[in-house]
Order: sequence, then C-alpha cells, then structure tokens
Amino acid sequence: MTDTAAAVQDGREAPASRPPGAGNMLIKIILVGLIDALLIWCLAQAWTAGWWPAVVFFAIVLIAVNAIYFTKGNLPLKYLIPGLVFLVVYQLFTMFFTGYLSFTNYGTGHFDDKDAAIVAIQASNVVPVEGGQEYAVVPIEQDGTVSMLVTDPTTGNVRIGTNEGFTDVPPGDVQRDGERVTGVSGYQSLNLAGLSGNPDLKAQWDALNPPINAEQGTYLRAISITRAREAKSGFTYDEAQDAMINTQTNEVYPANNEDGAFVNSASGQSLNPGWTVGVGVDNYVKLFTDPTIRSAFLPILLWTFAFAILTTLLNFSLGLALALILQERRMRGKGIYRVILIIPYGLPVILTALVWQGMLNQDFGIINQILGTAVPWLNDQWLAKFSVLMVNLWLGFPYFFLVCSGALTSVPADLKEAAFVDGASSRHAFRTVVLPLLLVATAPLLVTTFAFNFNNYTLIQMLTGGGPFSGSTINGGATDLLINYTLRVAFTPASQQMGLASAIAMLIFVIVGSVSAYGFRLTRKLEEIGR
Repeated sequence: MTDTAAAVQDGREAPASRPPGAGNMLIKIILVGLIDALLIWCLAQAWTAGWWPAVVFFAIVLIAVNAIYFTKGNLPLKYLIPGLVFLVVYQLFTMFFTGYLSFTNYGTGHFDDKDAAIVAIQASNVVPVEGGQEYAVVPIEQDGTVSMLVTDPTTGNVRIGTNEGFTDVPPGDVQRDGERVTGVSGYQSLNLAGLSGNPDLKAQWDALNPPINAEQGTYLRAISITRAREAKSGFTYDEAQDAMINTQTNEVYPANNEDGAFVNSASGQSLNPGWTVGVGVDNYVKLFTDPTIRSAFLPILLWTFAFAILTTLLNFSLGLALALILQERRMRGKGIYRVILIIPYGLPVILTALVWQGMLNQDFGIINQILGTAVPWLNDQWLAKFSVLMVNLWLGFPYFFLVCSGALTSVPADLKEAAFVDGASSRHAFRTVVLPLLLVATAPLLVTTFAFNFNNYTLIQMLTGGGPFSGSTINGGATDLLINYTLRVAFTPASQQMGLASAIAMLIFVIVGSVSAYGFRLTRKLEEIGR
C-alpha cells in the first residue's frame, strides 16, 4: 500500500507529490546557468576589447542555448549545439582568420594598427630636452598601481606624477629623511629590489611618463629609481601631411599605406614599428617569385609530397606483406608474432622518435657501434631523409598490418578458388582478385594516411628538427616538411612573418583537401568492385 493510499484510509491529507522531472529541470537550470555566466563574461570581455564580431557571436550563442534547452522539441539541436559552437570556434574561425592573415603583412613590425604604431614610434624614440632639468623622484605604489613622487628642484614642491598628469601633495603628507623626500602618506615607497622582484610593477615604472608641457610634448622620463629628466619624443605626427617628423632634424617620413610604414622618401629608411595592411596576393606570389623564399619553399614542397607518398606506400606494403605471411596456414606462433609486430604502434611517437634519434647518433648511437663505423644518419641530407622514412616505417607499418589482417579475412575464399580453377597463378590471383577487394576497405585509410603524413610535424621535429641545415634555419632544412617550415617562418623571434606563413598554411589546406577529395572519388569507384 502506498503512502498516499494509507493517508486516505487514516483520514489524513495525502502528501503533495513532487512534479515529475523537477530534479532534471533543476539540473538543467544549473548547467545552463553556468554556461550563460561563461558566455556573458566572454561577451563582456569582447565588448570591452571592442571585438564586435565576437560580441555578435557570443550574443547569438547565448540566445540560442537558452532557446534550444528551454523549449520543447529541438532534440537534435540539444545534442548538436555544443559541437557546432566548438566547430565554429576551433575550426571555422581559425580557418577564416588564417585566410585573412594570408592577405596581410601581419608579422614582426606590423602587429598593430596605425594609431598604435604612431604611439610606439614616439615612445621608443625619446630624446632629452636641451637645457632640461633633472628631478628627484621616488617610485610609490598604491593598490597595485605605480606612480612617481616628484620633487621640483626649483620650488621644492612635491607632486605625484602619472601618465595623466600631476597631483600636488600637501606638505603634511610628505615623508622625509632630513631634506630628502622618501615617501608620501597612503602610498608605499619602492626600492630597487621591490621593483626588480615584481615584473608588473617594474613595467609600470618603465612606462611612466608624467607630462610637463602637453603643447611642447615634454614629459618626465626616469633615468633611475631616484632621478628623472625632462624628455620629449624624437618624432611627432603631422596629421595634415600624414607623416612622422623628426623633431631634431625635421626629416619627414610620409605614411606608406601600401607597405604599412612611415618611410623617408629621400633615404628610403622606414620607422619601426609599422602597421598591418592588406597586401592582396603578394604573399602567395612571393612563394614562387621571390628568389630567397622560392629557393627554400620549392624543395620543401617536393620533399613533403615525396615523404607523404613514400611513407604511405612503404607502410602499406610492409603491413600487407606481413599480414599475408601471418595468414599462411603453415605459419607457427602467429599470436606471438602479432603481439611483437604491433608493439611500435603502442609506443608514443615522441618517445620513439627520441629513442631513434639517440640510436642514430653519429658518434654515440648504438647502430654505428654495431656497424663499427660513423655513418652521419642525421647529419647528411640524403641519409637524414632515408632515416626519417625508415623511422616512420617502424612507427606506421603496424597500423596497416592490423588493417590488412582484418581486411584479408573478409575476402571470400571462393573467389580465390575460382581464380585458381581458371588457371591463375597465386601472384595473378592476388593482383586481380585479392588486392582490388582489399583496396575497397583500405583506400580511405591510404588517403587519410597521406594527409596525416603531409603534416607529420611531430616526427620531423623530434627526430631531426627539420635539419640538417645548409644555412640559416629560416631558409629551411633538408627534412623540413611544409608544416615545420611554416611554423618556423611564423614564430622565429627575430622575423615573424605570419602573413607569409598563413599563405603557406592555406596552400597546405588546398593541397591536402584536393588530394583527399580526389582519393575519396577513386575510393567510390573501387566500391563498385565489392558489389
């Protein structure tokens, strides 16, 4: 008897039953509320940064999440919306942003817009004011913000200086050690150790430039933690001419909006930094016309194709050969051999590459010790390429061994017997019957293996680092794949050519996409064989 029936029999009021699904609704409200909080925070951050496309995106996702999860129906969307959001953020946005960068000069010296470039040029070209005074200063800090406590050498007045201006300090709040000003009430005075031990405070102190005369562009610039000097920027921006003018020599640097830099027309000297501008298809043209870039790009492109194709063929061939051998009925100990053969597949690529790097070392490697010689496996360009292919063969053949072993068991035995009845040799039967049926199952995997090895960054980076190098690393190495070369072009500290690297990345996308599309098209034709 239920509690409700017992209550009715005893004349008591039946207890109120909880609505069905109330617990699920509560969990849904909590989870969606957490997601809403995250989205609102992201939206606020994007709004503050003025990143309007992101503001629109987060607003749409916020509305969509609540509309989908708090309305009946839309069951497929309830499962699809998380994946769609991550697809947009991590795939589509990355792809479109990379495509956009490939049409710009984004890179070292061109990371920001024109206004930021003007400010940076003025801040990095500081000259002392002729006849300017020196001031006694003290670094002070309040609530994590660093200011400059300045003592006027003429009047003795004490003021607090920030990048916005000066604030007078009442005499009673000034802290002194004899005649020397040491601090001010409400602030903590900082010494050299205090600044050096806190990078954030040190950066704020270095960026302090309290203005003295806004019209003349003079300000105080610290030359130590106790002294500051009147200074001004060596350049001023003339909006009418759209140019930077050297305040000492009066040289004019007009803005070149095609290259994104201020360039002196007489000397050809450009000011650093510049700003990001669109360059059309110049980055793509450079890959094939600029002698310096072309000399590195074209050999790397050819080697990338060779590496991906040879790796795919070698791994498939060895995997298939071993699968055929272990399919032989007279073979003993098949289980043991299978376990041994798949061991390389279970080891991490990074660990395996590092082990092989040590084994192939010219001076201390175990392979050269066994051979009793000093073969430069990783130091000669052709031997390095051979070594990379062999190591990748060691890593990749177990995959195709497993795939081919499974695919061979699905080949109908009566077809092979029919071929033998017709007088076909074992080799002819394999080529005309077994291999076509095997390719039906493995062709898509061959396509994906090619695409993977076309961008096999990890193996190359761990084993050879892209080398050996005949010159600078930025010019590419003998075993560099396009992806390794692209990352080096994009992130070499001295010269980050992200626009050019993005162009190479888009070219990789087109190549891999085209080859994959063609490969899958051939795969559909092979499927007709298995019908």
